[in-house]
Amino acid sequence: MKDDKYAHYIYTGITAGCVIGVSIIIYFIFREFSVVQSMVAKIFSILSPILYGAVMAFLMSPVYNKLNEKMSVFFKKIFKKQKMVFTVSKTISTVVCVFLVILIVFSLIMMLIPQLIISVKEMAASMPKNLENLYAAIEKAAKDNPDLESFILDNYYAMIERFNSFIASSVLPNINKYIWNFSSGIISVVKIIFSFIIGIMVMIYLLNIKSSLAAQGKKMAYAFLSLNAANRLISEVRYIKAVFSQFIVGKIIDSVIIGIINYIAMSIFKMPYALLISAIVGVTNVIPFFGPFIGAIPSAFIILLISPIQSLQFSVWILILQQVDGNIIGPKILGQTTGLSSFWILFSIILFGGLFGVLGMIIGVPTLAVVYRFLSGKTNEALIKKELPQDTMEYWNLEYINEKNKEFINSDK
Repeated sequence: MKDDKYAHYIYTGITAGCVIGVSIIIYFIFREFSVVQSMVAKIFSILSPILYGAVMAFLMSPVYNKLNEKMSVFFKKIFKKQKMVFTVSKTISTVVCVFLVILIVFSLIMMLIPQLIISVKEMAASMPKNLENLYAAIEKAAKDNPDLESFILDNYYAMIERFNSFIASSVLPNINKYIWNFSSGIISVVKIIFSFIIGIMVMIYLLNIKSSLAAQGKKMAYAFLSLNAANRLISEVRYIKAVFSQFIVGKIIDSVIIGIINYIAMSIFKMPYALLISAIVGVTNVIPFFGPFIGAIPSAFIILLISPIQSLQFSVWILILQQVDGNIIGPKILGQTTGLSSFWILFSIILFGGLFGVLGMIIGVPTLAVVYRFLSGKTNEALIKKELPQDTMEYWNLEYINEKNKEFINSDK
């Protein structure tokens, strides 16, 4: 353009319009958060098969890449055409990944479901006796203390009365509703199985077109952005992928190790329901910080019905195990994946967990790590432009900066 004297004003106007638009969207999200949350939940529900497939493809991608690389080297010696080598290698790698996913899921089901059924049957059969023993122990302890006995009996009869009232006023009138909820639960299980089957198909597609999708994304980035902006965007996407991959895969490996160690220890000390409880401890350990407590509390209660002493032993053991995991096993596997302090890890779990539930607890830490890195980079860029130091320690005791010579004036504290 020969005359671009209005370009600055046009750019400013577009920027202002974008800022106003984003501000309106943010205001609407906070004002109608429940509506937005339900919409997001609905979208996630509809796209659940795609999400299952994307997660499985994400987790199996390293296996697929390694197999594809090995298969390509092997089949180059057999086939002369590169296209044939490419096709056969991808096909075998995909089949192996599908087989591994199905094998892992099937093994978990065959390992846990029978044990779960046996554990539930044993718990149901021993429940009356365990409750009787527990009541006898409380009664024996109360006999030595008349005030305690009176307090327990008064609350016991009040609890029985409230329980009967609850059955008469809430359970019986709503029995049809409970039957419907049970039916809905069965339907939900069927939907999960259906989503998993569709997810396998989505995983197959994504494993084979992920390179093409990445290439298309790079193509669009360089088409619509400046070279510098496109390079930075691609670098950030690579960082996001690395953080999520290292954190999630590392956390899964860490949780498997914790589950196995817990099973071995419970078997040595002859604690009940070792396999079931180890599965609970291992699965909940995927959730950072709160996961061990989420798994340990119901597990300790289950053991409490069998033996209060063993329940106490289990609680002490879990505390020891989580200390070992938090200070030795976890850091060895995860390393400094996120670069976040303990406070920000806790903050991310509470925030994202409150917004998105268990899924938010799992992805909250790597998500905040990405946001933290982005803000840190922008902060350092701004400081460089102002010719100010980037080291945080320089601002430790800072009171103010002299505007004339940019001298740091520190406080005496």
